Amino acid sequence: MNDLIKKSFFIGLGATLASKEKADKFLSDLSKSGSAAAEEVKSFLDALNDKGKTKKEQWQNDIREDIKDTIRDLGFVTSEEYNKLKEKLEALEAKLSNDPNEASEQETEK
Repeated sequence: MNDLIKKSFFIGLGATLASKEKADKFLSDLSKSGSAAAEEVKSFLDALNDKGKTKKEQWQNDIREDIKDTIRDLGFVTSEEYNKLKEKLEALEAKLSNDPNEASEQETEK
């Protein structure tokens, strides 16, 4: 499952990079031919780059949420839930070890 998600992400990233390279070449050609000023090309490339970064972050967040949902659906607990349960268990164990009745019950069982 994890491998499938990674492959999907890399396919999307590869498509994005290929599109960026094509856009760079197109804008470079426009600049060389004089159809667009160098400043316009640079401004457009910067905007395209910023949008790409934003999309990448959005995809990563979406993938993280999908993974979390899948893990919950499969019945796994989060590390936060695990740590809370561990703390509760430790508190109960401490409470039981301080209970004098428990010590006499354990001796009786032996």
